[in-house]
Amino acid sequence: MSDKIDLYSDRGVLLKSDVDLSAVSPLKNAAMQRLIALTKRTVAVNLAGIEGALKTGKVAGGRRQIMGRSLNYDVVANANALADKIKALIQVAAGDDTNVQVLGGGKQLLVQVPTARVNAASEFVVGLTAAASATVEALVQQFKVGIVEAPMVHAS
Repeated sequence: MSDKIDLYSDRGVLLKSDVDLSAVSPLKNAAMQRLIALTKRTVAVNLAGIEGALKTGKVAGGRRQIMGRSLNYDVVANANALADKIKALIQVAAGDDTNVQVLGGGKQLLVQVPTARVNAASEFVVGLTAAASATVEALVQQFKVGIVEAPMVHAS
C-alpha cells in the first residue's frame, strides 16, 4: 500500500487527487528528472549587484567593505557583451543547450550551462561553478582588468 497525495497548481487549483506518491518520485517520473536536471544547470547572475559591489568596494557579503578599492565598471550597460562572452566560455559544442539570457534591462543574467557539463561533472554544483568562473573571466576580458584589480572582480 502506497501513500496518496493531491497535486495542486502554483495557484492552489487542485490538479489531481489520490496520486500514488511513488508516481512523482524523481526515480520514476521523467518530468521530475527534467526539472532536477534544469535546476542543476541554471544559475542567476546579478550584474547590478556585481556593479554595485565593485563601485562601493563592498564585496564578499555582509558589512565587508574595502575602502579605497572601488572599480567603476559599467557592468549592466555591457550585459549583452558579457552574456556573449559567458556563453562562449561555458559552451561545450556549437548548438548545444547552453543558454545565456539578459534579463531586467541588463541587471540580471539567466545562465544555463550545457547538459554535457552537468553529465560529466562529479559534483552537483557544476552549474554554479561554471557560471561564476565564466562571469569573472568575461568581466576581466570586457574591462581589461589588470592583475591588481582582478581579486576585487573575483570577490564581487
